[in-house]
Amino acid sequence: MKTLIATMAAGVLLCLSGAAQAQRAQGSRLHSKGHILLGVDTEFGIPLGNYADVNSVGGGAVLVAEYPLMNVLSASARIGFQAHVDRTVNGLGAHVNAIPVLLGTKYYIGGDREGLFGAFELGMFDLMSSVESRAGGGRIVSATSNDLKFGLGVGVGYQQDRWNARVNIHSQDVGNFGSAMIISGGIGYHFASF
Repeated sequence: MKTLIATMAAGVLLCLSGAAQAQRAQGSRLHSKGHILLGVDTEFGIPLGNYADVNSVGGGAVLVAEYPLMNVLSASARIGFQAHVDRTVNGLGAHVNAIPVLLGTKYYIGGDREGLFGAFELGMFDLMSSVESRAGGGRIVSATSNDLKFGLGVGVGYQQDRWNARVNIHSQDVGNFGSAMIISGGIGYHFASF
């Protein structure tokens, strides 16, 4: 747990350290400072630890807005939907779908908005859970809930022109930090800028 918190703190420092670097000339019109970049990311997620007991693998799509602050640093906003398959134990299923609404930073290690990058995000996760249980007479009853939780995460990826690939680790509920961890990865594409 302490290692994970230290890793996330290091990610924040890495993403924010770009503010100390001098800005270089910009080569790409799409990625130039002052333009908002719009895109979509695909995600494939795997729950970790206790979270894997009630949730299974899932996937989804995330709309992305990125605002370049400097040659190596961007502010980002991501909103999407992650659907998960039922985790079935003894014939009873459970799953947790999520709608993430995240704000963050993205730091490009090599500069010029290309190559290796680190990301830090925080925001709200709308967690929609469904759990089946056996009632009297062997009937299966489904109980659903909708919970809004504060979460955060770090990621690493690689940007090549408009395309990127990234891997993230998120806690979808900071209040239950180790019990709501998910690792996700996917490919993204910036399709517009203005």
